[in-house]
Amino acid sequence: MMAAAAALLLAACGPSDVVGKEKLGPVNEGMKLADLPPVLGTGPLAPNQPADSLRLFNGYRTQVFLVQGKQYRVVWYRDKPGSIEEEISRERETPVLLENDVVIGKGWAFFDQTAEEVGIPNPYRTRERLDSIAQAQTR
Repeated sequence: MMAAAAALLLAACGPSDVVGKEKLGPVNEGMKLADLPPVLGTGPLAPNQPADSLRLFNGYRTQVFLVQGKQYRVVWYRDKPGSIEEEISRERETPVLLENDVVIGKGWAFFDQTAEEVGIPNPYRTRERLDSIAQAQTR
């Protein structure tokens, strides 16, 4: 039990939970999606083509998933410019997770656990899995 608590604490202190710490500090459970733009400001991403605008929320990458009648939205906070085509990175982005457009949590430690519980994709876990498959295939 102590080992699990220590692992959770270390995960919570990881570099991705620090990205945007000042901006994300006021983001609290129960906030509505419409309350985020005044707190976060405009994100650094712009659409590369018109269809990309559906993948952005106020300049931040967003993903929407429907699971068992609930809508989960991830707003990927980042503070550095880049491209929507870049893969999601713990070093550049911090997730804010909403259920039916209400914030239920933020940060990678929260997202890792909750994504698995509710059954939404976790881009970091997917990348870890693909990396391990690639390593196994090159042996």
